[in-house]
This record gives sequence, structure tokens and C-alpha cells, in this order.
Amino acid sequence: MAIESLPRAERTTQPIGAIALLLIAAAWGVVTAAPAFRPAKYLDGTLPALPPTTVVGGGEVMLEVDVTSAGAVRGVRTLRTTRPYTEALIAATKTWRFSPAEIEVEPPPPPGQPRFKAMESTVLVTAVFLAPALIGPTLGDLPRDVGNESDSTPFPFSTTPPLFPPRARDAGLVMIETTIDTGGQPTANKILRSSPAFDEAALAALRQWRFRPGRIAGSPTPTLAYVIVGFRQPALEGSAAPR
Repeated sequence: MAIESLPRAERTTQPIGAIALLLIAAAWGVVTAAPAFRPAKYLDGTLPALPPTTVVGGGEVMLEVDVTSAGAVRGVRTLRTTRPYTEALIAATKTWRFSPAEIEVEPPPPPGQPRFKAMESTVLVTAVFLAPALIGPTLGDLPRDVGNESDSTPFPFSTTPPLFPPRARDAGLVMIETTIDTGGQPTANKILRSSPAFDEAALAALRQWRFRPGRIAGSPTPTLAYVIVGFRQPALEGSAAPR
């Protein structure tokens, strides 16, 4: 039926109904929108030392660090472990300090009052250590998953190990701050502790990682994570010496 032949009342109620639906949808979007979130950010602290050459294998460690609303580390939970790297990384992260996470105050405060308040949060810290051998097999423990991350903590479901730079000769340790976006991509990667010969190799590997994003108030939210990559002094053959 053409709209010209409709009764006047029917013609006028249809656009009003559509507008009402749009207003309801917009109001629902406002109600369900997640508050703005600023993740905890590393300020300072020590890094784990590379192990001696008697440790013949590589390793991968993932920790969930519990950060207070004052920015102190309250606890560390192991998600993935490889001896002896786990113990060294835990000891190092316990010395770290953060600027605390902040979340938008709801309902909005009066003008002149702070829009954000500090909150407790969790931070993912992961470390990858290359085995020292460039040619031949190496021994050592395999990484094991021993815990589940919190909903607010991003977690990598796909990792790519770094390649030892062909022109590098010594050992090096690189620390990267990365933003895990809502699609699980590591973005805005920033070198916090540099070993110039190894920085690009560490970044190239991290760019290939993929994460389950952290969720704040039930919604995927960009969060910060910290990745440490340890490049061991190279050896021509894998050692068969026991740990």
C-alpha cells in the first residue's frame, strides 16, 4: 500500500515509533558503556639476571602481578613456569613500582573534582629466555601452564620466539611495554630497558604475538603488559650437562 493512501494517523505514528526506538537504543548505549580505564604503568624496579651457562635450556614464564591502588606489588601469581627462570622473575617483579590503575568516577563528579580514582588491578608480566645453543639440541625443562589468568589480565594464546641476531655476539636483556588492544594485538610497543643489538629482534617477535584482551567491567579494554626477552650467550653446540 502506498503511503499516500494510508490514514493520517497511521502515517504519523510510524516515524514517531522509529524515533522512539532510536532514543531507547541510544539511552541503552549510554547506560551500558564501560567507564574509561587507565591501566597500571611500570615506574621502576629490577630485572632478572640471565642464568649462568650451566643452565642449558631456554624458558618461558608468565606472571600475573597484583597491583594495589597505591601502585605497590601485593602479590605475584605464576601462570606459566620454566625452572629456574620463574623464581628469578618473581623476585624481580616484587621490587617493581607502578603508577596505579585508574577508572572513571561514576556518576560524573561536580566540576573541579577528580574524574578518575585509583583502583587495584592486575598486570601481565611475561619473559622469554633463549637457550644458549645456536646449533644442535639443548636440554632443559619445558614451559608448563600452572594457573589461569584473571578476566582483567590479557594472556597470549600465540607466541613466537625471537631469533638471535646474526651479528650479535654477547648476551642481552630487553624489556618492552606493550598495549594489548581490544582485538588482542600488541601495539604501541616501547623499549624500557635496551640492549641495542637485540632490541629489534625482541620487537619483531612480539609483533607476531596474539592475546586474549583484558576485560574491565565485562568489556574488552586496552591494557598494558610487560615482556622481557633474554638472549643468552651463544654456543655452537647444545650442552648435554645436567642442571
